[in-house]
Amino acid sequence: MSETVFEILNDDIIFTIFAKLDDDPRHCARVACVSTRFFSLIRDFCWKTKSFPSLFSVLLSDDSPSGWFTLHKLSVCCPGLRHSGVLPTTITTTAAAAESQGERCSKNRKICFGYWKSHLATGNWNLSREQGSKLLARQFRDDCLYICDWPGCVHFEEKRKYNLFRGVFKNFKQTRVWRTINDGVGTERERSKIDLGCAFCHCTQIWDLHSAFCLRRGFGFHDDGEPVVRAYVCENGHVSGAWTDVPMYS
Repeated sequence: MSETVFEILNDDIIFTIFAKLDDDPRHCARVACVSTRFFSLIRDFCWKTKSFPSLFSVLLSDDSPSGWFTLHKLSVCCPGLRHSGVLPTTITTTAAAAESQGERCSKNRKICFGYWKSHLATGNWNLSREQGSKLLARQFRDDCLYICDWPGCVHFEEKRKYNLFRGVFKNFKQTRVWRTINDGVGTERERSKIDLGCAFCHCTQIWDLHSAFCLRRGFGFHDDGEPVVRAYVCENGHVSGAWTDVPMYS
């Protein structure tokens, strides 16, 4: 097999090309996913020359390409209505079957195909700790949660408008949120654990931050009992959720 152009070029020349990328972490994330060689160059050199937020420095310090894959997905991927907790698993399973048959599925609501699963996000891509702090209850404010700036990816569903967000905890296993959901025992811990895969990594279970009392209490509920804000986190600290307009009470 003949060598490609990049296989012929030495590392210094490739690094010079990479250095011309805009200061957008999505560009470096995409390049790092191309090959092991590109990943090593981006990890060892390029991110140090860019003005990335401290969060990206944590992700890029990973010794495996998985950190780059996660960064790429967090930057460009909306978790969808299912992973944001808007649609129960039973509804989305039925929706998938109906979609494969070209039919419309409805169970107390209309489902917009293409929105219930992960897809390319719209809206802002950058992650903000300020927004994450507004999401957590007071006792968890020291935990570093970065989520995309509001409004995130907006979805209009039959009942109301959902603003989907995604994000990640910095050093999740050292946070108070992790200790809260991990130290729970019996029904308390099982109530907040859900057998649903993470939208951004290979974790097969997530925890409901609302059920674990990790979210700020002032968000409230709609008249039908649906929470105004919901959020879920996997073992690796990746967060997906949705918020709606706060109901107006007379």
